[in-house]
Amino acid sequence: AEVRIQQDIFIYHWNNYPNEQKLLFMVHNNPKNKIEGAMLKSQGLVAGVSDMIYLNPNGTAYFIEIKTPTGTQQTNQKEWQNLIEGYGYTYILIRSLKDFKNYFNK
Repeated sequence: AEVRIQQDIFIYHWNNYPNEQKLLFMVHNNPKNKIEGAMLKSQGLVAGVSDMIYLNPNGTAYFIEIKTPTGTQQTNQKEWQNLIEGYGYTYILIRSLKDFKNYFNK
């Protein structure tokens, strides 16, 4: 599941790059129910935003969407990807810990 892939990435990065701890983090964008969803929207939740953000020490921000090997992006995720890429940000679709390691040479 996507949750497990995200956990693997976070734990790997946290344990292996202590000088970068707190620079890779999740975006809380999956409310449990409609009430929590409404509350989170009033606090800034935006549908389609990436699952994680990585603030590379080199000054580059990466927006990371986690999907299973067969998972597909929802329409609002594709729209958000197009929006931020239009401003020059980097959006990455990651499907495994190996993908993460390969992309960031870690």
